[in-house]
Amino acid sequence: MRLRRTLQAATLAAAAAVPTLLAGAPAQAQAPVLEATACDRQVCVGYDGDKNGYYASATGFGYYGHVDLWGPGISFRNSPSKQDPSISANGVGSTWLCAHGWKEQSGNFIDMGFPCVWVA
Repeated sequence: MRLRRTLQAATLAAAAAVPTLLAGAPAQAQAPVLEATACDRQVCVGYDGDKNGYYASATGFGYYGHVDLWGPGISFRNSPSKQDPSISANGVGSTWLCAHGWKEQSGNFIDMGFPCVWVA
């Protein structure tokens, strides 16, 4: 229950930051317009559709590395490492859809954000 409240609070805080993040991002790095989106620092996750079938996308902004994506009907996936990494998948079901961004620097991985959004 505590994890759920923490994720809900993080999602609400990230949702408030979305307009600022997208307004400041270069045009080529903006996330696609999706039905529900959450961002944390330099990573956004979102989906279009509903629990009966949806398209999910995770994108990292302003770093070289990769993003991970998982959620209802989507087994854990990660993008290839590149500048402004992204990955997408189709899923089905209702629960948390999450992404985690990782910057590669000097052989280490640095946490760049961990947003989640509830698929309804």
